Amino acid sequence: MKQKIVIKVQMTCKKCRKKAMKIAVKADGVIKVEIKGEGKDELVVIGNEVDSVKLTRKLQKKLGFASLLSVQEEKDEKEKEKEKESKEIKQTPIEWAYCSQFPPPPYHHQFVVDANPSSNCFIL
Repeated sequence: MKQKIVIKVQMTCKKCRKKAMKIAVKADGVIKVEIKGEGKDELVVIGNEVDSVKLTRKLQKKLGFASLLSVQEEKDEKEKEKEKESKEIKQTPIEWAYCSQFPPPPYHHQFVVDANPSSNCFIL
């Protein structure tokens, strides 16, 4: 299962960013590492079954401050396309048999009464 992990790390200089990237890349299962955020203080790690708590603790030990912001399941492009197709299928409009301007046709009921009441059938 692919995961997208976002960790907020105190990175004030290029050396700190480089150090954080090295630590993240060495973790087991990591595929991609990016630095994002307004102050370039968020480390985005994408990988298969990455231990997010272990990675956050390593960053805390080496850089001082690190907090885990989010862990999400990352989907491939094929899975995203399948989801879009299934959403399109689910959103088909319902067509009604009659027009809303006219009322539905009346219901006809027919009662059958036995002309010969001599039968032995009784309903209690």
